[in-house]
Amino acid sequence: MIRSFLKLTAYFIAFIAVGAVAAFIAYQMINFEKTADVPLLVGKSLTQAEELLKKRKMFLRADGEEHHSEIEEGHIVKQDVEPGGEIPLGTEVRVIVSKGPEVYSMPSFEGQMLKDAKLTLNNLGIKVKKIMRVHSDTVGKGRIIAQRPLPGNIESNKINFLVSLGSYDVSYKCPSFVNMSVDDARILAKKLGIELIEQDEGSRIIFQKPEAGAIIKKGDSVEVTLGRGWGMWF
Repeated sequence: MIRSFLKLTAYFIAFIAVGAVAAFIAYQMINFEKTADVPLLVGKSLTQAEELLKKRKMFLRADGEEHHSEIEEGHIVKQDVEPGGEIPLGTEVRVIVSKGPEVYSMPSFEGQMLKDAKLTLNNLGIKVKKIMRVHSDTVGKGRIIAQRPLPGNIESNKINFLVSLGSYDVSYKCPSFVNMSVDDARILAKKLGIELIEQDEGSRIIFQKPEAGAIIKKGDSVEVTLGRGWGMWF
């Protein structure tokens, strides 16, 4: 009698245990099949995102960081499931977190040749956005007059340049240097922006090329032959 009772009790306990396991499995399968829509996480802090996902029985996983010019540091830049997408409950939503704007160290380029500045910018990962060219009497052709932004730490990776075209072309009639003293000729040439190319020796100029009255430009050169003056150079 007692043995039969014990057997009956054991069967009953086993039946309850099997039922409990079956109920647990069924509960898990039902929950697994349930889904919920993923909320918008971009722009939100990790704490805010975790709270939103927790309400939907989902989990947050930060999968990396990247710089972003508009989303502040510590806030979400990307999410692997688009907002409104349906995923099973208990699923992880992966996100990328902002490191804030990238900071660039901008050197000074004023006075440098544009081609040299471009090489430096390429190494720094900075791009030339716009180049404006103007004439200048003080800055040589091809050199940088000004830059924006100014030197220092900046958040943009682009720069604008104002570059010199050199002086305006100035044309005039070549003066007569013949029979002029070398010293006076040098002073006049300097005032006109002309380069004198002196040949032979002497204190006065006996020949010039181009001749007096020819049209020349500022920056041109004039060849002059030196001697002692008319009637004494030979």
